Amino acid sequence: MNSMKNARTKPRGSLLRHLSEREVLGVLQGHGPLSRAEIARRTGISGPTVTRTISALLQAGLVEEGDMRQQPLGRPGRVLRLATKKVAVLGAVVGAKRCELVSAGLDGQIHSECLRTFVTPSLYGDFVNAFVRQAQGLMAEHPAQVQGLGISMPGLLNRRERRTVFSPNLHQTDGQRLGEDLRERLGVETAILQESHALCLAEMTYGAARDVADFAMLDISEGMGLGVVHGGNILEGHSGLGGELGHVTVDIHGKPCGCGNRGCLETVATDTALAAAISARLGRKYTIEEIVPLLQRDEIACEDELTEVLEYLAVALAAVINLFNPNKLFIHGRLLDARLDLFERLLERTRRRALAPAMADCTLVRAQGNKRLGAIAGIIHRLTTGRAEPLERSSPS
Repeated sequence: MNSMKNARTKPRGSLLRHLSEREVLGVLQGHGPLSRAEIARRTGISGPTVTRTISALLQAGLVEEGDMRQQPLGRPGRVLRLATKKVAVLGAVVGAKRCELVSAGLDGQIHSECLRTFVTPSLYGDFVNAFVRQAQGLMAEHPAQVQGLGISMPGLLNRRERRTVFSPNLHQTDGQRLGEDLRERLGVETAILQESHALCLAEMTYGAARDVADFAMLDISEGMGLGVVHGGNILEGHSGLGGELGHVTVDIHGKPCGCGNRGCLETVATDTALAAAISARLGRKYTIEEIVPLLQRDEIACEDELTEVLEYLAVALAAVINLFNPNKLFIHGRLLDARLDLFERLLERTRRRALAPAMADCTLVRAQGNKRLGAIAGIIHRLTTGRAEPLERSSPS
């Protein structure tokens, strides 16, 4: 049986050394299948250089030829696309309670049959071992060469050191370099992204922010994270620690938070907060995955809990709108799936709290992407451009 091999079994130095190859791979990721002439036009690389570059990338298995396409001038030609058959990447989503691992082609299409999930271990050594074991299992199942691993990670990540500084809901990773440890154990390139940045990258690459230069992403799933993109750049702060809106205090006498403080936004305005409030009233522990279908079928009543979470969530959204003036504000989470009217109720509350001119400039949207796609996009960006996150947005054409 064929097995998925790691990238060290086959030299690919040209991928990281030659700027022309990075440019070609980057434009194929950003624009999809293109002819050689279209690649030359979009990159500004000469025709002969494009031909030589494509030949090298085809030989390396990083791109493949697709269907014939009629060219504006001249004969029909085959388009080139990022490889999906011979190579693959892995994407990891780290959660406080569960972790996921998926594989995908370089086009970002996730292989639906390749999904591994496991309970998040409480000790860091066990945590790394579990990822290595699951990744090696995927490599053994799939007949493709793994080029790298992208990781979506909660907490404060120091971009310069690629180290978790502090993770309020995942303390076993505090001070650790998960990306580097997995790179050493698995022998593949890794790209580690803070989970809010991963969501931004997913929306920029595969979702509704492909041509949006100024937007924000509020993640309200397990905790609360904020990603802000301005002029096509993800705003990270000096060391990559920016965007921790969830740890702004909104109730000085409120519930304890994983960060050690009390009354943080993420304790009152997230999927986890809603699940905790409903669980406390009903006397048994529910997850948001259990609560949403119950609410959809009207099997439990929780109007007070829903209203309070919406009020605090509107506070968070208004703060983002007032501070950053985004063109679009994406919301990633499950609780708004519970009832058809919840999104409209949230909009109404946000309009009351945000400054009217900034609110008029902003469209609130449910996120289309997810952290799996963000992890995949992160490693593909690392392989095609040498970076885990896009530093600048090419103008749409």
